[in-house]
Amino acid sequence: MARTPYKTFGNVIGHAKGIDNLDSLMVWSAESVDPSLNWADVEWIAKEWGGPIILKGILDPEDARIGVDLGAAAIVVSNHGGRQLDGAASTISALPGIVDAVAGRTEVIVDSGVRTGMDIFRARACGASGVLLGRAMVYALGAMGQAGITTLLTLLQKELRVTMALAGRTSIEAITDSDVTLPSEWT
Repeated sequence: MARTPYKTFGNVIGHAKGIDNLDSLMVWSAESVDPSLNWADVEWIAKEWGGPIILKGILDPEDARIGVDLGAAAIVVSNHGGRQLDGAASTISALPGIVDAVAGRTEVIVDSGVRTGMDIFRARACGASGVLLGRAMVYALGAMGQAGITTLLTLLQKELRVTMALAGRTSIEAITDSDVTLPSEWT
């Protein structure tokens, strides 16, 4: 590894205006994140927008409660694929606490780490009303184009049906928290 050339972000460096090396990329990245963003800003955006607000990146039950109190149409439990912070909680471990916190007042969707039909089953058992597929979809698209997406969705559906059958569930609605055993630290 020490002898290999340094890796760069070829999709940004040389393509984004003013970004021509790792130093300028780091400055650009730091300037792209506003650390002063707060709940008052979310409230303002919701008021100005007037449409449904979906909050993504929620990993804390209190943040979920605040989001629902501000009128979030959905909460997306996400650690952004683990790209942003290596030590962030997994979404599946954060999910039960967030579901409890929102107490049915809004949809709870999970992303990050959903790769199989069993992952979808597990998310549903932990209270998610749905899942988002990011990396799996991108990989499928990159590997096989549109056919890759169709293949992935077919495979996920088959895996989910097999998992449901093995668990004795005949519908998505029948999947409950009794279908998984959660570590005590998740609840």
